This record gives sequence, structure tokens and C-alpha cells, in this order.
Amino acid sequence: MKQNQLYEVLKEFTLEDALLLETFDRQYKALERLHHALANNELFLKLVVVNALLSYQLPTKGEVYWENFGSFFAKNPSLEEFGEFLKRYNNRFLNSKLKRLQRVLKAVKKLTKEELIRFCKDPKGLLDYLSAQLNQEKTAKTLVFAVKMFIYACRIASGKNITAPFEIEIPLDVRLRKISESLEFWRSLSLKTNIPPLHLDTLIWVTLGADKSFLEKLPIGLKEKVEKLKEVLKELIL
Repeated sequence: MKQNQLYEVLKEFTLEDALLLETFDRQYKALERLHHALANNELFLKLVVVNALLSYQLPTKGEVYWENFGSFFAKNPSLEEFGEFLKRYNNRFLNSKLKRLQRVLKAVKKLTKEELIRFCKDPKGLLDYLSAQLNQEKTAKTLVFAVKMFIYACRIASGKNITAPFEIEIPLDVRLRKISESLEFWRSLSLKTNIPPLHLDTLIWVTLGADKSFLEKLPIGLKEKVEKLKEVLKELIL
């Protein structure tokens, strides 16, 4: 039943709609501002991956957290400042996050500029690399979320639309689990709508947070689709 309700409204969206909606995401906007401030693609991409891999048990909403991230690293453009950033803006379970930070930095610092460019063209390659380096399953929420944010960063750095492959799973957070805890459910929905799971995630995530002022910024056709999706999601989740 839930799948039918979601499918009926999601089938109206194209992949192009999803890619366009992503550019209105507050997290995407925060990355655009950071990219402009840094003027250094390699550092920009690495900062985004590190932050995404530590984006769990946040003390604020995700959008606010990523805006804080962008503002902080625009003024402190260095991977070495991550410890200070976590202490200020991501300090729940701080000790365990600081330990994870060391493993994450070790993995990300090793990446060359050429490898980052290759991973922009092959996001699945980044997932494989992070899974091996951090000894986590390729379905782990933090890993697939890191790939999602890396794709955002690659789009911004390259000025090109970059699409996630279908084989990368959706980041199953609390809200998505209210609809279904089954990755198979989300895979099936993704294939039926012809929208890869990571982009499906953005459609749902951004729509859930869309208030009136956000909706007014959208092109009229996309706005109408998002409004319909929001109504269905409210019934399923809220």
C-alpha cells in the first residue's frame, strides 16, 4: 500500500526533476558557497567527504549543520581544523567521533587529485574505496550518504550533472524506515521510477523539509509535483 502511494506520486518526477531539485537543497547551497570561498577543488571535495562520513547523531538539523560546515571551513580552509569543527558543531558522542575522524582523515588524505576526478565520474569507485578503508558495509548509511554529498560536490566543482548509479543504496534514516526498513523496497521503487536511490533520497529529504518560502522558489511545474509528494509523505511519515 505504502509503495503504491509513493510510486503514484513519484512516477510524475523525472531524473532531471530530481537533479534540479537538488540544486535548491540548502545543503547543496551551502556547498556552493564553500566552493566559491575555497577556490580549491581538491580541498573542497575532501572536506565534503570527511564531513559526510561524520554526519550522524547531529545536534542540529542536517541543513543547519551543513551551513555551519560551509561557514566554518570558508574561514578555516584545512582538513586539520576538523577536530575543532566537531567540538563546536558536532559534539554529541564527541570522543567516538574524534576517533573515527582519525580513520577518516587517513583514508581521505591518501586520495590524489586524479583519483578524486575519477571518482566524480565513477561514484561507485568511491564507495568501494571507503568501504575497504573504513571496514564498513557498502550499504552503511554514512558511506552511501558520503557518496551522495560527494556527487553534490562534484556537480558544483565540475559544473556538470552527475548521476549516481542504481547499485548504490539509499541512506536508510529514521524517516525512511517509517515507510519501509527494506532496502529491497527502495531498490524496487527506484527501478520503477527510473530514479537512482541516492536521487530518490533527495526528492524525499528535500520535500519533507520544504516550507512555503522554499516552494515559492521552485519552477511552477516542479513546485506542483513537490507539493503533491509532500502531502503523501506527511501521511506516511509525520
